[in-house]
Amino acid sequence: MTQVKSKQEARLQELIAAAKAMNLDVRTEKLLRDAGYRARSGRCRVNGQELILIDREVSIAEQIEFLAAELAGLQQQNNAPSTETPAELTKD
Repeated sequence: MTQVKSKQEARLQELIAAAKAMNLDVRTEKLLRDAGYRARSGRCRVNGQELILIDREVSIAEQIEFLAAELAGLQQQNNAPSTETPAELTKD
C-alpha cells in the first residue's frame, strides 16, 4: 500500500514539474467550502501568471487525474493549428 502511495506521490511530483516547465505555477491547498457551493481544483490567472490550484483534500489519484487532464488540455491548445490566415498573423 505504501509503495503504491509512494509511486502516486512521485507521479504527482512529475506532473507538477511538467507544469512548471510549461510556465505554470501549481499549488496544492485545502480549498475552502461553504454551504451552497463546492470548491474544486482548477486553473486561473493571477497577476498575469497561470496558476493551477489542486484540492489537497481529494485523493492523490484524483489529484493526478486532474493535473494530467489539465496539462493534456493545455498541450492540445498549444498544438492546435491557428485559425488565423498568414496575413492576420503579420498585422500590427
